[in-house]
Amino acid sequence: MGTNTACNGHASPIAESVSATAYNHPMLQVQATAKPACKCGKLRPLRKLHAAVGLWLALFVGAHFAICLTGMNPHNYEGTVGMVHRSLAYLPGAVLLLIFVPMLVQAGSGLYLLAKEGVQYSVKRCDRGGKFRFFLQRWSGLTVLVFLLPHIASMRGWGQSLMHHWSALRVVDSTAAGLPVGGAFAYTASAFHPWNIPVANSITILFQLVGILATVFHIANGTWSGAILWKLVQSDRGKTWMGYVSAAVGIALAAMGSLAWYVFSVGPNTYATFSTMVR
Repeated sequence: MGTNTACNGHASPIAESVSATAYNHPMLQVQATAKPACKCGKLRPLRKLHAAVGLWLALFVGAHFAICLTGMNPHNYEGTVGMVHRSLAYLPGAVLLLIFVPMLVQAGSGLYLLAKEGVQYSVKRCDRGGKFRFFLQRWSGLTVLVFLLPHIASMRGWGQSLMHHWSALRVVDSTAAGLPVGGAFAYTASAFHPWNIPVANSITILFQLVGILATVFHIANGTWSGAILWKLVQSDRGKTWMGYVSAAVGIALAAMGSLAWYVFSVGPNTYATFSTMVR
């Protein structure tokens, strides 16, 4: 068989256009197949925006958990929340611009991407850690959205009169413990116990925990895929180390969020400040 003949006995198209010496040159023979490019196409800029805004919101979630952890001592929580509110009084519009606008951008871009790819398991992937992780990323994002809507509504006092009508808890002489009636600690804890039915409160408390853990996973896994999307890491070694960093971030946030959840849901200070009330 000649050097310019393909395995099937026919002449190679490449061999017909170049000499035998050039065709058999070692530098030409050892060239690796190019890695397939990302198929995100027109969605790539939106994905990069989604990842960048997500990083900012991840920092906010970390700060939010840290503030909630001061609730292990209700007196410290009252002081911390008071300090935050006094600081924000000098920054009108800061919460809207720094928190709510990024949340709307994140929710809008996330829903658009979700509509493009759906929630099914078998979809194409572009360095997203495999089908299972990408599947969990989409579903955790949807869970976070469902969790945040009532969470923000209760914390901001939207529809508060309706919630108080069903509230299972009331302040029991909190001034004896040195806490203001209806203070920050009592207000936050009431969001975890909005009903006068113990079973309903249990469901709400569990829902809060699921929402917190879904948020943590979405942040941790999104940190990894976002770093690849922005080409902060490209080599296999870099991706591996970024995976360790993302896992560490996830473990730290999960510990903080779970402890904060315990403080305001089933912690002893919550029941020391409130008592069950029959409507």
